[in-house]
Amino acid sequence: MRLFLVAVLASVLAGCPKGDELKSAALKVQLHYEGFRPGCVTLTVTDQEEVSRQVTTNVNVSAGAPPGTLSVAVFRQAGWSNDVKLLARAHEQSCEGAQVATAEATASLAKDGITPVDLLLGALDADGDGFVRKEDQGTDCDDRDPDRKGPTPWYEDLDGDNYGNRLLPPRVTACEGPALTASRTGDCDDRDPSVHPDQAEFRCDGRDDNCDDVKDESFDVGGDCFNDSQCPGANVCGNGGVVCNSTVTPTAWYVDEDGDGKAGAEAGRTCGPVPAGTSAVSTDCDESTVHVANGLPEVCDRLDNNCAGGVDEGATCATLTWRENQQVDGDVPWNAITLHGTQGAWFASKNKLAYATSTTLTSFKCGGDWKAAWTSSTGRVFLAGANGELTTRTPADPTGTDCVPVVAAGNTSMLNGIVGLEQPAGSEPVLYAVASNGNIVRWRRPDAPTVVTQVPANLRAIDGLETPDTLMAVGFVTVGSQSTIRVFRSNSDGSAWQEDSFNPPIVGSLRGVDVVNSRLAFVAGDDGLVLQRYRGAWSPLPQASFLGTRLNALDVQGLAQGKAYMAAGQGGVFFFDGSTWLSAHPGTNALRSLDSTSPTNIGVVGDHGTVIYWRP
Repeated sequence: MRLFLVAVLASVLAGCPKGDELKSAALKVQLHYEGFRPGCVTLTVTDQEEVSRQVTTNVNVSAGAPPGTLSVAVFRQAGWSNDVKLLARAHEQSCEGAQVATAEATASLAKDGITPVDLLLGALDADGDGFVRKEDQGTDCDDRDPDRKGPTPWYEDLDGDNYGNRLLPPRVTACEGPALTASRTGDCDDRDPSVHPDQAEFRCDGRDDNCDDVKDESFDVGGDCFNDSQCPGANVCGNGGVVCNSTVTPTAWYVDEDGDGKAGAEAGRTCGPVPAGTSAVSTDCDESTVHVANGLPEVCDRLDNNCAGGVDEGATCATLTWRENQQVDGDVPWNAITLHGTQGAWFASKNKLAYATSTTLTSFKCGGDWKAAWTSSTGRVFLAGANGELTTRTPADPTGTDCVPVVAAGNTSMLNGIVGLEQPAGSEPVLYAVASNGNIVRWRRPDAPTVVTQVPANLRAIDGLETPDTLMAVGFVTVGSQSTIRVFRSNSDGSAWQEDSFNPPIVGSLRGVDVVNSRLAFVAGDDGLVLQRYRGAWSPLPQASFLGTRLNALDVQGLAQGKAYMAAGQGGVFFFDGSTWLSAHPGTNALRSLDSTSPTNIGVVGDHGTVIYWRP
């Protein structure tokens, strides 16, 4: 049996020579389809006398919406009878698709010429998506929705990222997938939901995140780069991104922070240009003080002055002691000491003022209850005390002439601390004093003192160096039976004061403050409380105690970062060496004031006329 398209059927019959009986008769089979457009139509012709003689052919389906007609010519075949059976089958999508319609008929080729045969294939594809409804044995998942077509493969999706494992065949082909399956495949790591196709490579990790069989293609891995230290290197993956890995060691550069001319604070490491004002060699092992640097002579001050790794090297320091005198100018409870030069010192108390040198002691008449003192570079002392009173004397003033107090308008509260800012040296200083009611008083002679501001605290001490932005005032606030510390710092002209916050609040009362330099300060108070502020950050020192007793620090003097003296209300001078509190000078009389002009010139005063010096 041979099958020809109807387009050539008439010409074939007209051209048949006489005697060619196989081509003298033909069936013109018209395959009509309605309600759907088949993906494939097959026509099977069977000899009715011998059913084993059978031929099947696929018929092309032209494009276009249904209905439509396909034409097929069927000729006689040698060895066949003239009676045949015709069976048409329509398939969905392709010849391998579901069979959705059939039609059959019998016909005879006994008569010469063309015999028409019509077969009708009917099924319904209501949404026109190429899939027939299930009622017609089609596979359309929803024949009302053209976007929902036939069954699809569903692949195992254990990580729930809607992409199936590309290494596995479909688990099922259906309209709906079971749990932990996806209709898309291609996932190259079904254990990680962030890894799947159809996305950019989003992290640098040595893995193929978008399953395109290329790792980290969005990152210039291996490319040339410069790291933060400006050292050359190559890009590598790190922390999900790309980082510059360099095997070049940058040069460390150092700056001088304490102004001693020696650089020791690391300013950074770089392979780039030399930072301005830096040195490649560190020549200062402690940038918190000018009393430590390479090349300085070692002196007896509890510091490693020469950066040799030791403190007070040499046998002479161990034999030196603090020099203590009692009953200096009588059984006086000295409230304040302020040093002048290398040998001078002022002492102040209630109705008492004295000036001492290495060989003399001069008492001055000075009525008033004086609580604090400060000395200028010329030796003039300034006093602050009860009823808001301020006064001043010089060593050359007549001893019998009484002091003349002045008071700032609006403040009669006790003044507990005073400090002067003298810039340049020898000029008239600007004095700042602090009061129990939180008033901060400013005084520059010959003008009258004035109240600058009032802060919410009982202020007990104040200190600063040269410029107002170094000023620091300390005290406490008491609510009920509990006190918490307070610290205030000034702006550039001393007119506005801002409170430093401590979170959580620190329980205690501050009594003393020492501003060592613009970067370092110490505060101290009751119950062993001592804090250090270095480079803008507060940190506590271990609680000051001796022989199991917590010490009440009435004053404090810092030498360097992590090193400070304190005067104890229980008596004695104590030193923190960076790790522990040590007894520098024992005693039983309460010590109330501590001052220094250098680590080798320290003075302390207290009850019963006690005066103590460290002057090695």
